[in-house]
This record gives sequence, C-alpha cells and structure tokens, in this order.
Amino acid sequence: MAILHPVFIVIFLFLAYASYMEIFKLDRKVNLYTWIAAVLIITAVGLRLDAGADYPVYRMLFSGFAVYTTYADVLDKALFQPNTEEIEWIFVLINKLVFDFGFPFYIVTLIMAIIAVSLKFTTIFKNVAYPSLAILFYFMPIMFFEDSGQMRQGLGIAVCVASFKFIKDRNLPMFLLCMYIALGFHKTSIVFLPAYWIVKIPMNSKRIFWVLIVALICSPLELYRLGGDFFSTLAPQDISGAYVGYMDDRYYGTQVETGLNDLVKLIFIVILIRYDKKGCEEIWWYEYMRNLAVFGLALFYFFRSNEIFAVRLPGAYMFFVTMFCLTSLVKAVEGRTRQVLYLGFMAYFIAMFFYFGSGNGHRGGFTVDRYNNALW
Repeated sequence: MAILHPVFIVIFLFLAYASYMEIFKLDRKVNLYTWIAAVLIITAVGLRLDAGADYPVYRMLFSGFAVYTTYADVLDKALFQPNTEEIEWIFVLINKLVFDFGFPFYIVTLIMAIIAVSLKFTTIFKNVAYPSLAILFYFMPIMFFEDSGQMRQGLGIAVCVASFKFIKDRNLPMFLLCMYIALGFHKTSIVFLPAYWIVKIPMNSKRIFWVLIVALICSPLELYRLGGDFFSTLAPQDISGAYVGYMDDRYYGTQVETGLNDLVKLIFIVILIRYDKKGCEEIWWYEYMRNLAVFGLALFYFFRSNEIFAVRLPGAYMFFVTMFCLTSLVKAVEGRTRQVLYLGFMAYFIAMFFYFGSGNGHRGGFTVDRYNNALW
C-alpha cells in the first residue's frame, strides 16, 4: 500500500497535536504553531522535485517563457492589451525573472509556495479561532491539489482569500486591486469578484437549504452555457475564451462522478445548517464567511454537469467552507458537541491521509518511494 512521504507524516502529526492543544488544552490560537506549519509546508511544497500533477508542464514552460516571451509582452498582458501570451502575466513574470537570474526551476515553486502559504495562513490566523485545525483542512488534501498541483490557481485563490480583509472593511478599491492581482495568477479568480456583495445577503438555515436545492435542480439544465456571451462582453478575451473552450472539453466537460466526495460535502452541509445560528451568535464575521461558503457550494452543484467548472470555479469560495466555517463552528459549540465534531474531522483527516496517499498521492509523486526534495 502506497503511503505519503515521511515529511508529510511529520506535518500531519504536528498539526494533529497542535489542533488538540489549541482546542482542548489552551482554548486559544497559538502563533508559533501556525508558522512552524507554514515553514514545514513551504519546504515540502516549494522545494519539491517532479511532484504534482502539473509539475512537468510548469517545468517545460519555465524555459519557454524566457526564450519566447519579452518583458514588453508581460506588460501588454498586464494592461489587457492584444498579445499572444496565453498564461497569466504575474506567473510569467516570476518565471522569466528566475530564469534570467540563472536560478533553477525549484526557485519558482519556492517563491509560489511562499506567496500562497503566507497569504492563506495569515488570513486563517486572523479570522479563525483554531488555526491548526483549519490548516489540517488545507493540508488534507487541498495543499496537494492547489499549491502542489494547479499552482497558478492556488496563487489566485490565495490572493482572493487575503482580500477577505477588505471585504470586512468594505474597502472596494483595495478589494478590486486584489482581484486584479489574483487575475495575474489565474483567470478563474474573476469568479470571486461578486464576493464583496455576496457577504451582505441575509441568510439563515432554511435559505441555505433552498439555495443548494435550487442549484442542484439547475445543474441538469446546463444554464452555465448562457454565460459564454455574458463573459465575452464583460471579461477580457482570454477569460471568455477559456470559459467557452471548457464548456465542451473532451476530458473535463462531463458530469462530476457521484462518490465519496458527495457524501463528505453532504456531511459538511448538514453541519453548516445545523449550527448556523450558533456560529452567527458566537463568531465574529461568521455571516460573511458562511455566505461565501454557501455560494461556493451552490456553484459546485450548479456546475455539476461540467467537471472542470464544478472543481475550479468555486475554488476560492470553497476555501471558506472548511478552513473558515467548519473550524469556527468547533469554537462556537461547547462540551460534547465540540468533542464529536473534532473527532469526526480527525477521522476524516486520517481516512483521507491513507486514501489520498494510495491514489492521487502516489500518482502525483508524493509517496515515500517517489517524492524528492531539493534539500535531500
């Protein structure tokens, strides 16, 4: 049976210990735990070699950017001017600078890991009562898919998550600046633009239920096909072009398969609905986090008939489901309920650790027999 490399076992055990201490012994967040986890994860993700679903493609593009792209091309892309560059401009700029200074490709992945992890963890620490538990949700297994796989989207999501500060402050200019930067990493970040206004929608348990039911009913109708013309008038050409291109993609334009993922989401939804009132009463800004989480789940079910849309478009919103809302609810409840929720989540993490390790973890090169790091 394939198992994840010892470096990931160490991270998992550390986070399990830290989460237990924060919740049941100290009942407060500990800055040191968060930054130890950040250093470990940045080392494991940023200095990895030949690990991750998209790693070979990114490594191939690394030299291609330097040979076929100029800084003028990057500037045109940043200003939405006509150009032939298909990859987002900040990502291209990082690659080109690293290549021109003569550094190897793993410096690119290190820079990307530092940006993504620091933005996500800083936002988590400021907004979540138990950051170590939230980081466990991130580590198992979002880290492997986002920041070790689809790295550009992981960076875009990181900036979107960090923009939560300006959503709370109702600082629209700074929020829009974050959206511009996020688009410089990945075009799907445009979907997070409505977040600034979504947080203000009045919601309760019944409305959450019906929003998700309506989204699920709409899925077979494929109403997202109407979005092609909408995006062509609103968004830059590369965003609208990507949207239209993926609607009938031969590999990913099919329905999401029903399986374990649906059961896990259903359990998460039940928890969100059951303890919604408690969260609103006990946790600062919970309503904002909850609205973003519900919208992400609604997007998933709305786009369910198209796998790539269902997985990629809700990305930034889904970050708020587990890392923010579920973790906050552990703080909101007390006594036996808190224990049950924590034990349930830990059971999920342990099961996912072995399930992921023997499947996508092995195929992605993260197992003990395949994972390599620039430090060893």
